[in-house]
Amino acid sequence: MDSRIILALFFFTSLLSGTAGAEDAASNTDKSEPKPWVRKVAFGILAHDKGPISDNKEKGVDPNWEVQFNPPEWRWWRWVGSPSPMTGATPNFVGDTSAFYLGLAWQLSLSSNFLDNLTDDFSKRLWVSGGLSAAVHTGPLKKDVTGCRLDNDCGFGRRVLPRLQLEIGATFWKNHGLSVYVDHMSGGGAFGASQNEGIDHSGIRYHFFFNTNGLL
Repeated sequence: MDSRIILALFFFTSLLSGTAGAEDAASNTDKSEPKPWVRKVAFGILAHDKGPISDNKEKGVDPNWEVQFNPPEWRWWRWVGSPSPMTGATPNFVGDTSAFYLGLAWQLSLSSNFLDNLTDDFSKRLWVSGGLSAAVHTGPLKKDVTGCRLDNDCGFGRRVLPRLQLEIGATFWKNHGLSVYVDHMSGGGAFGASQNEGIDHSGIRYHFFFNTNGLL
């Protein structure tokens, strides 16, 4: 997995952890309002094997379904940014790699006094999100050794791989949202596999938030 992506995820997590103390006070006022078990559902239309570090070896247009749950109210959970447990699937219907994943997602509002004044409060609708998960996929584990060496057409090496996702979106009508989305799945050779293919997806996603405010 590209080290720049890993560093970006660590930075994103650290940023959210730094805001955890401020969220403690807000969470105390929210306790009087019980939150639903499911935080949101998302549906996406994604270009298969298209993305920032994709090699475009596979094809297709894939749906993506995802469910995120409200984070637990444990105090220590807030110190890691109160991520939402999530599960989802990105199936491929033309015979290439499908993926099913389970992990954690962090969401951060882009609202600030400066941006809210500059955009007439539109920035209150904007957010960025990042996720880390383990994915089970249906792709080949190994391909022809010569083809892998000469043309970088390799297998995935392991059946379960780490997966990253990033998106930026906006909420509207309180409970609805749209986002631009990208994910990447690979092991980056970190697990000792002789071959290690990577795959990206990129596209748009629709979100329905069960919380009264989509940014919570």
